[in-house]
Amino acid sequence: MENLEHLIKEKKLEQLIKIYTPEALVQSLSFTKALILSKSLLENENWDSDLQKFGIDLIEKLKQLNSLEWNKNWKHEAYLAYAYEVLGWDIEKEFDSYSLAIQKSTNPPLELAMHMALLWSYPGIYKIKMDEETAISILEKVAQKIPYMEAVGGLIRLYDATNQSAKATYWKNILTESEKKDLYDKRTYLDFFKDYE
Repeated sequence: MENLEHLIKEKKLEQLIKIYTPEALVQSLSFTKALILSKSLLENENWDSDLQKFGIDLIEKLKQLNSLEWNKNWKHEAYLAYAYEVLGWDIEKEFDSYSLAIQKSTNPPLELAMHMALLWSYPGIYKIKMDEETAISILEKVAQKIPYMEAVGGLIRLYDATNQSAKATYWKNILTESEKKDLYDKRTYLDFFKDYE
């Protein structure tokens, strides 16, 4: 069996997930190394969904077994939300993780609320955790500050869904400008990885 550090260094991720369980990795690696590994799995070269799913399992196990370290930084929760978003497999968990990141932060970035608002229509969220009016309010606040393509596109869909065609038309013009500037959420709240690598 190849050495764990060698597998990580050589990015032999397919082999790694066949040999180790997420729990074994959390027990074998430092918190930081396990978190960095999870990001490699999540953003693997081929965007392989099996590796991404394993990456999410690793993050969840890291949160469960290293809760003290996990809770030191609200950005860990934002990262977990991002992980769910990458795979798109559990929208409710994605929503709840963004919500928890907001609760844990003393000055949460508007982008976290934006990502929550974009999920307003999904089963388990719609009318239970968020409705059209709340989503519109959040996305307007974000788009007026920084017209991210995500926020503006979400607003247009919401205005179309609620028959507010004049507002949809207004934001379509803004979206054209945002697209020209390639203005999207760069996820600066995941900058903590720079300190780890």
